[in-house]
Amino acid sequence: MGTEFRLTGKHVLAMLIGFFLVILIANIFLINFAVKSFPGEKEEKSYLQGLNYNQRLAARTEQAALGWTTTIDEALLVDDNIEFKIVIKDANALPIPNLDIVGVFSRPANDADDHSFVFSGIGNGTYIATVPGSPGLWELEGTAVDDRGNSFVFTSRMVLQ
Repeated sequence: MGTEFRLTGKHVLAMLIGFFLVILIANIFLINFAVKSFPGEKEEKSYLQGLNYNQRLAARTEQAALGWTTTIDEALLVDDNIEFKIVIKDANALPIPNLDIVGVFSRPANDADDHSFVFSGIGNGTYIATVPGSPGLWELEGTAVDDRGNSFVFTSRMVLQ
């Protein structure tokens, strides 16, 4: 007859080492994939931004004192482009003309679809821009500057269908 298999301490040790080796390889693969697909920070140099936090708070206080508001008047998806119109008003709800406005249109979870653009004024505090895009969740971040150097930063999220 044949030899009978006997489970020994060496076999148990080999199975235990094999089990933990499989777990280790799976963890290395998943951690590598996670870090490459999303490094974990949306803001670059977040530590340095933290050091300048008091200056950021002061800038936000100055911006709040301006009393400006921004509303997205229209956002349309036309031929793989997103056309949107914003209106900026002062503290008295009057439209603010002649602003220089630049911005970034991006997906919140992915930097691959970021598009920089410049708004064009069409009068009465209304500004328009067109960027490439597709349906989904988007974030608009812009900076408006008037002729006196007052700066206004605004953000807005929107879902386009």
